[in-house]
Amino acid sequence: MKNPLAQKVESWFGAFIVLSFSAFLVGWFLIAVKNFSSDTDSVSFSALRLETVSPEEKLLIDQWLKQNNFKASQVKANYRRIIQQFPDKPWLNR
Repeated sequence: MKNPLAQKVESWFGAFIVLSFSAFLVGWFLIAVKNFSSDTDSVSFSALRLETVSPEEKLLIDQWLKQNNFKASQVKANYRRIIQQFPDKPWLNR
């Protein structure tokens, strides 16, 4: 003889497990699709030339600006902008 209460509990619990797993998979696929577009953006973005300014180069730039009497109004303190304004990097030539 079957126990109807056990059958309902098992089917409810099984449905909960299946729905939870399907929600997890749908969420995972949505995140994967969202990240796929950002990955393609980062791949196309990596083709650009990015420069990081080392602390030593920052120090050399600061010393060069002081030696050549540049004022803050003439050159803003953004190191990337300074590198763009002076592409030949005169602070490296001594």
